[in-house]
Amino acid sequence: MQTFKKYFSGFTQFLTWPLAYVFFHSLYKVRISGRENLKKVRSPFMIVSNHVASYDSFFFRLVLGAWTSHLPLRFMAVDKFDYKHLNFLTKIGFIKVIYTLFGVFVVVPGLGLEANLKTATDIILGGGNVVIYPEGKIVKKDTIAPFKRGASVLIQRTKVPVLPVSFRISGEEGRAKKILTATIGEVLWIPENLTEDETTQVLYNSISNLYTRGA
Repeated sequence: MQTFKKYFSGFTQFLTWPLAYVFFHSLYKVRISGRENLKKVRSPFMIVSNHVASYDSFFFRLVLGAWTSHLPLRFMAVDKFDYKHLNFLTKIGFIKVIYTLFGVFVVVPGLGLEANLKTATDIILGGGNVVIYPEGKIVKKDTIAPFKRGASVLIQRTKVPVLPVSFRISGEEGRAKKILTATIGEVLWIPENLTEDETTQVLYNSISNLYTRGA
């Protein structure tokens, strides 16, 4: 099943590039820096990123570029949100359709790390690339929220490299277009002797530094 999802989501993600290009360039002034770091990582790997909007997962398609060997990205997500409109979309089945089309897998808060990380672990051990938002929620304020420890546990289990990516939306209210910036950091190899808390701090510091650079 995971093999089918890998190829299916790779196909659908590949096809979304022109739509994503038009969508994001229509809404924002798009800035992407650090693309050279994409050439320094090989599958399987993890992407760790902050989470600024419900649609920033689609922005990854522009970050990777029209032609890339890194597809598909498998996104860890939830289907219950802090926003009423997203919960409504879940209720009518729209979120499930989108998740199925694009290879998103759902974690359930309160279920426990062992159960919630099983799919992600299987994907990585099978050669896939996983995207995690360690904040665990969309953060629209101009800050990085504290990271949960799931990403750190997954790194320790799988020993894969980490590609840190920061998203930032900036610009004054009233301007025609705000600026959407993606900053791709250097590949991180996390030492095995670090604790979960230390690993979480390394990830947080990396994303925070990229976020500052993207101002």
